[in-house]
Amino acid sequence: MKKNISRRGFIGASSLATAGMAMGFHSLPFPSVGNIIGANDNINLGVIGTGGRGSWAVKVAQDVPGINVTACCDIIPERLEQGLSVAAKDAKGYKDYKKMLENKDLDAIVVATPLYLHSEMALDAIEAGKHVYCEKTMAFNIDQSKQLVEKVKDSNVVFQVGYQQRVNPLFMKINDIMSGGYIGDVKHIQCTWNRNGDWRKPVSDPSLERLINWRMYLEYSGGLMAELSSHQIDVVNWLLGAHPLAVTGMGGVDFWKDGRETYDNISAVFEYPNGVKSHFTCLTTNAHEGFSMKFYGTKASIVVNREQGQKGFIYPEPVQGANSDVDGVSGATKELMEAGEAIPILLGDPSKDDSVPTGNAFEHFAECIRESKKPNADVISGHYGSVAVAMGNMAMRNKTTERWKEEYTV
Repeated sequence: MKKNISRRGFIGASSLATAGMAMGFHSLPFPSVGNIIGANDNINLGVIGTGGRGSWAVKVAQDVPGINVTACCDIIPERLEQGLSVAAKDAKGYKDYKKMLENKDLDAIVVATPLYLHSEMALDAIEAGKHVYCEKTMAFNIDQSKQLVEKVKDSNVVFQVGYQQRVNPLFMKINDIMSGGYIGDVKHIQCTWNRNGDWRKPVSDPSLERLINWRMYLEYSGGLMAELSSHQIDVVNWLLGAHPLAVTGMGGVDFWKDGRETYDNISAVFEYPNGVKSHFTCLTTNAHEGFSMKFYGTKASIVVNREQGQKGFIYPEPVQGANSDVDGVSGATKELMEAGEAIPILLGDPSKDDSVPTGNAFEHFAECIRESKKPNADVISGHYGSVAVAMGNMAMRNKTTERWKEEYTV
């Protein structure tokens, strides 16, 4: 029997409606989806790319009621076996993803391959009439991203991007707190995702170096900005209901002199409407604070930390005085609030690792397929995330300030 790892209480209609209203972007009309799946029918899912993240996606999706991972695809045999080992019994293995797309029993596809392949494989899956769950970052460049938007707009498929923080109970609670004005006007955001290590994977055969360590090479990867900061960029886009207007930054290969081309450290500042600045930093030489997001409001700050099983805290502003509305949200005493001490953001069932938000994301994907709904992390969200990542990388590489262009808006 499958274990229900999702928490429907956190992804109910009211919360999703709030999230949708918070995104002030243009929305695509969502057509009726073909091959309607009944409420009690299982969704047969195929996963392209069963390396570390892909195999994790197989395991988590297979645990979601109503989803069966019946096909896996990878060109590396041991990785294919890794995916199949946690898929449904008798799941089929493929080396060629196009052969897998010919399987008429598959309803949906997960694209969990290196970034440079996302767009091509997603387009092929849409052409084959499959619903698509595409891991972030959605596309390798802005042109590919715009092409995907147009393809989805003209199709009858559900297209969801793997921005699982949008269904993370903690960030959904933070969205409610911020949109309710409880911490005042947020004017500055600080995001870090720090690790201490070379970010490399072991390679037994030197001929497989670029295949295994694709994240190190500009031909295949958007580096730290695409692989780590992109999740936090999406959270900021979502919570602010806006896309960045400009970005500047620096980065370099300053420590790991091992032939890599993508930077081993990045630091970029994104400007959003109303003068909001959001700073994104990734290090590979120091893991202090790890995953951290700090939202500085005029009445209070919110701090999120830890890479897995994140925890959140509210820090009221003692100088300006505590706001009684924050007390209503947190249940903290007036004395505690006036002291400016940390108030935990309490959740009924907090996430201990990535399985809850990822499981929620797959459950939401299945719900959208069954009910012909637009996902909360749809192709538009994916596009604005892709553009922001591209702008950040261009700014660092070219030592420029990159500004949002009208042609980026969809």
